[in-house]
Amino acid sequence: MPNSADYGVYIVARDHARIDLQIWNDEDFRALSVVAKLLYVQLFSQARLTYAGVLDLAVKRWSRPHPDLDLTEMRAALAELDAARFVVIDQDTEELLVRSFIRNDELYKQPNVLRGALRVAFEIESPILRAALAAELRRLPAEVTGPAPIVAAEALEAGAHEPPPEVKAAMSVRGSARPAAPARPPAEPPKASANPSATPSPNTQGEGSGERETGEPSVPLRSKKVGSPARAARAARSASRPEGAQGETGHDGEHGSVRQLRRAEAERLVDFYAESVPARVRAQLVAEVIPLLREGISGAVIGSGLAAWSTKTLPISFVPTLVGERMRAARVAGTDAKKRARDAEMVERFEGLRASAIAEDEQHGVGLAVRQARPVHADADQLSAILDAALTSAADGQAA
Repeated sequence: MPNSADYGVYIVARDHARIDLQIWNDEDFRALSVVAKLLYVQLFSQARLTYAGVLDLAVKRWSRPHPDLDLTEMRAALAELDAARFVVIDQDTEELLVRSFIRNDELYKQPNVLRGALRVAFEIESPILRAALAAELRRLPAEVTGPAPIVAAEALEAGAHEPPPEVKAAMSVRGSARPAAPARPPAEPPKASANPSATPSPNTQGEGSGERETGEPSVPLRSKKVGSPARAARAARSASRPEGAQGETGHDGEHGSVRQLRRAEAERLVDFYAESVPARVRAQLVAEVIPLLREGISGAVIGSGLAAWSTKTLPISFVPTLVGERMRAARVAGTDAKKRARDAEMVERFEGLRASAIAEDEQHGVGLAVRQARPVHADADQLSAILDAALTSAADGQAA
């Protein structure tokens, strides 16, 4: 995507955030935990927050100002904000959207900043964030903003990665509720300078966004890093990669080609097994399926969960729960009542031995074995094998 400088729009960096005082009367906000409230204000006031309201997902960095909180508490607070729709998160692209940022920071009242926000919105990789932002853009008052947000919303949902011509054209149309700017006298030709500056100085600073309508840039609009690498940068790296080389390696050690194949498989499963749904719903379903595939869950089980979701009136977030039910159903179907009773008995016995070993701090024999055991999806047979091996080892030790 071209740099915003190519469009002649610059904005200054944000140096403060605008908080709506009515937030403390918002029942949804008041229902959040203290840590979630704190984190929301922190996200809203991040210097790296783009004018579209997007941040890289960086929980460790956000936890640094809070030495009294651990990462588990921060992640729980983030999940709480996501569940309450104060933020929207895509774990696959590692992007976070402060959903109502453009509206609550009143960026839409500043034409230059709104145009900049719309342009940077097309850098968003996540279809989930794109759908959420498109919904927010449609909520903006068209009599103030003009048609650009609505036109941009359609293009975002269609997957455009730079503003299409119709969006650029709509950006030049002003809202009817905003008075036209007074005519200005022609500017004098610039005088030659021994050390000319390529970046003009800002005229006036504004609320929240750091720029009013006449503001000019100290830094370009485009963020240095949001979510996945910019497509242009990826294309340049791909062109320089030898033929046959694997895709680029991401933060999790996976090649880009692996992530692309996983997304393609997620899209296939959604299209195969979910009822026909709007594009925004499809994008959210795909985002739910990708982490399930990453866990190694089979396509057959995921497809079964999607088919079950299509027959129920449940939110999209319930898809993993339905997939989990299918996974458990397969296990229950192959287990008779006697085996289930034996499993329950062995679990009680094993956990009792483990609790005693911890209480007495046993460092050898059966006690140590049950403390160190880490079986996966243990049943009675696995637990019995662990105890038998411990008893055999202890007997061998005594015989020696």
